[in-house]
Amino acid sequence: MNRADPFSGYSLVLRTIIYGLIPAFSVWQYFRYKRALHIFQLEGYKREHFLEWCKAHPQRARFLGSVDTKKPLVMTGRARRILWTATLITPFLILIPSGVIHVGFGGWPYDVITWAVMTAVVFYLAPRVLLLTDVVMSPVQSYINNGYLRKARTRLAGVAPVVVGITGSFGKTSTKFAIERLLGPEEEVLATPGSFNTPLGVCRTINEQLSPAHRYFIVEMGAYHEGEIAELMEFVHPTIGVLTAVGPAHLERFGSMDAIRRAKYEVIRDLPAGGTAVMNVDDPAVRSLADGTSHVKVVRYGIESEGKPDVTAGDIVYSPAGTSFMVTAGEDRAAVATRLLGRHSVGHVLAAVAVGLATGRSLPEIAAAAADLEPVEHRLRLIHGTGGITVIDDAYNSNPEGAAAAIEVLAAMEGNRKVVVTPGIIELGELQDEANREFGARAAAVANHLLVVARLNRDAIVAGAAGGKAKVETFDTLAAATERMKQILQPGDVVLFENDLPDQLEG
Repeated sequence: MNRADPFSGYSLVLRTIIYGLIPAFSVWQYFRYKRALHIFQLEGYKREHFLEWCKAHPQRARFLGSVDTKKPLVMTGRARRILWTATLITPFLILIPSGVIHVGFGGWPYDVITWAVMTAVVFYLAPRVLLLTDVVMSPVQSYINNGYLRKARTRLAGVAPVVVGITGSFGKTSTKFAIERLLGPEEEVLATPGSFNTPLGVCRTINEQLSPAHRYFIVEMGAYHEGEIAELMEFVHPTIGVLTAVGPAHLERFGSMDAIRRAKYEVIRDLPAGGTAVMNVDDPAVRSLADGTSHVKVVRYGIESEGKPDVTAGDIVYSPAGTSFMVTAGEDRAAVATRLLGRHSVGHVLAAVAVGLATGRSLPEIAAAAADLEPVEHRLRLIHGTGGITVIDDAYNSNPEGAAAAIEVLAAMEGNRKVVVTPGIIELGELQDEANREFGARAAAVANHLLVVARLNRDAIVAGAAGGKAKVETFDTLAAATERMKQILQPGDVVLFENDLPDQLEG
């Protein structure tokens, strides 16, 4: 524009800003975006949930420093694209407005003021810049995802295994692994690993692991909203559907128990003609759904006679070493002995028995295989730790029924003293406070020490524990509670880890 510099050194100031300060700020933003991306990933890349988290945790949402994490950021292709695109657009978000002001409005001092203002805006709105990047990259991500899904559909159709779909408010992962072990030889059965219970998780399992040797494919189906299980049903087309429970887990996201009931029933509703519904009639809500199901064959399983189960258990013996019982299916009976702990484990085995019988296995074959069942990681798993300490690891996401069962297992254990370490139960919406009060009361009645982790449910658990025998202590993090345990634990003590908050909720 051939304008004279307004003061000596003005050009040097602009060069310093353009070639020094803006690149340095962008590098700093890279690390802030990376911390924000970790939370975004933990929230399942759900933009609204990420923004809700930022609103609820304004200090942490500045992403100014690194924090200790239990589950680190996984640099998937999507994560890399979001991170690098957000970093690359950062200088342009600052430079373009500043350049327009410089050229169109006479330069100094408005261009430098605009640079300062835009830098502050981009700093403050870093989480939204990350989400803007995700929106911009959505067409690319959709194209990539659709390619993976097409490949998975083709492979699944080519192998054509018997597909078993499993869902429920709780118990679905343990039931899935019980079915995997009891359905047939290891080389013939594939189950989605861990909690791979979304379309992309299932897709990845198919593309990377499904082979012509697999006769059975067991798919865990998770959901936070109605229609998500239906999407999975349309994707993998199960002929056997298993419904373990309908309860308040994730009530906060579903909004109502009716919504949860409808969502979970999709695993039964969308079965094809000739399909088989395997339903836990010990659960009153599932029993009601079973009573109203007529479009497919229904196999009812459970312990309580009032549910009129087709597959049931009797002579149940619980012990710290495992659980044994007699299975009855029609006229057939077989003794089962497992290393699984707690009353919930019986239901997991009964569901697996029902599925095994539906696919043609005999009850004696299934009962024999049950002896090799191992507890699923972080779900009522007994660990004999160092120094004579026994650990009951039930650290996976908790629910009221599962938490009560874990306390029952702790009560049955022999030990000098008993310690419960817990952040309580989450995602129960309006029921969360009451559920944690009840849990606090149960824990304090059995444990000598109750260590409450994080602030989220602290008040409710402490209030519920009042009057119990446990000494109650509170900690902001699991790491702090662990340090305290080192001080109080002695040989012969038993520790129950009940639930473990994800990184974004601890503190």
